[in-house]
Amino acid sequence: MTSSNHEEYKNMVLAFRMTELQNLMVFAGRSKTGRKTDLQAKAVDLCKLNTTDINIKIKELSSAMYRALGSSPTPYSSSASSSTSTTSRPSHYSNPVNAPIASSPSPSPAPLSYPTYPDVSLKRLPFYRLEETLLKPCSLQPTGTSRFQEQKFTFILKPSEATTISSSQYKEAARMEYRKQIQMRFSLLETSCEQEDNFPPSICVKVNGKLCPLPNPIPTNKPGVEPRRPPRPINITPLCKLSSTSPNYIDVSWAVEVGRAHTVSVYLVDNLTHKDLLKQLLAKGQRQPDYTRALIKEKLADQDQEIATTACKVTLACPLGKMRMVTPARASTCDHLQCFDAQLYLSMNERKPKWTCPVCNKPALMENLLVDGFFTQLISSPRLPSDEHEIVLHNDGSWDPLPPKVPDHLSRPRNEALSLSIESDEETKAATPAKAQTSSRLSTSSVDCITLDSDSEEEEEEPPSKRARSSLPLSTSPLTLSSAGTPASPDLITIDDD
Repeated sequence: MTSSNHEEYKNMVLAFRMTELQNLMVFAGRSKTGRKTDLQAKAVDLCKLNTTDINIKIKELSSAMYRALGSSPTPYSSSASSSTSTTSRPSHYSNPVNAPIASSPSPSPAPLSYPTYPDVSLKRLPFYRLEETLLKPCSLQPTGTSRFQEQKFTFILKPSEATTISSSQYKEAARMEYRKQIQMRFSLLETSCEQEDNFPPSICVKVNGKLCPLPNPIPTNKPGVEPRRPPRPINITPLCKLSSTSPNYIDVSWAVEVGRAHTVSVYLVDNLTHKDLLKQLLAKGQRQPDYTRALIKEKLADQDQEIATTACKVTLACPLGKMRMVTPARASTCDHLQCFDAQLYLSMNERKPKWTCPVCNKPALMENLLVDGFFTQLISSPRLPSDEHEIVLHNDGSWDPLPPKVPDHLSRPRNEALSLSIESDEETKAATPAKAQTSSRLSTSSVDCITLDSDSEEEEEEPPSKRARSSLPLSTSPLTLSSAGTPASPDLITIDDD
């Protein structure tokens, strides 16, 4: 950037109002809080980066600011809305107003790149029941060649809808919430299949002039790739006018992508909880127990002549909560026997919707969930102990609880008796050839031991009485051995042969 261009952009940002400075900070991913002088200093730093996107945005904000100062102060003119109105649309909708930024106003309207109301259908969200469509999926229509665009949309509530939303207000965690909500959704402009929520890049939304909070972008480590926002709808009820006489305006700014277009739509929905979805699941009925029995027989069939599987062990603990299931369920798209607790599964998806089976990690959508009748009967069976979490399934479709385990305090004496018998057998074998194994030692507690050694020095030190006893032949010794190899008398003589 030359010095003249730098001074030009610098003068532009220094002339910005607080609105333009905040928009620039939001676009650049910086904090928009602070005094005007602080925001101007941050804007000057952005000018030094010399990036194409920042320079284009500064020009667009500057052009929009001077056009607004030179025109009517009302941002939403009735003439602009009426100029784009069509006779085919329902009276409940209001067509979007295209607002080019960088291009100067011309008497002839620019040709539309996409249809105003494309035939786009969005995927149904399990925790939101659709009550009314307030704004059909409407194309984000780029005008001009600028990469960054802005467009305005409007919708009006019916008297019954405004009353329904107002009466559904309740207090939760020191703030007001609504059971009936006004929901805004963005999606790709694609008519071949149902679309998930999808945000355009560099999006910024205002509802009735107030900045609308959006889901935080997911960080990415890929260079040159802009972080994407998680696909989810936006609750704009607190920002809307709950009145049938005042229209609601939505201001959307985004960056155009080559080959990709987006739509915006607004709906009146009923916000459901996991308890509501559990009631819906139970109202669908249970899967027949015979179906699960047939599945057990099929999985345990002898498909291999060499290895025959006649039974398998299945746990009754939910893989999510590690506790016994209360409402065992499984998706119809899963081919495994293991179930999970439906209430816990729905509760976790209410906090963070993933809809993934915790057993096989395959999609387990709400419309495919079914309560398993076989496991429901099994859990409530009197044959199953209350503290047992595992069973054995047989290849004929029957089941049995696991055999009871022997406690440690009952199995220990048997083990000790076995070890003692083994030791006594070994001592008997060692004591039978008494003449051949004269070097063996037999020891007992609290008895006197007499050692017969051939050492002359020790014989001289011994008293005469002990020397007399040591001179006795072995055959006349009072030592007698029992059949088990233990001394029969309390006196024990130890014979050492050096």
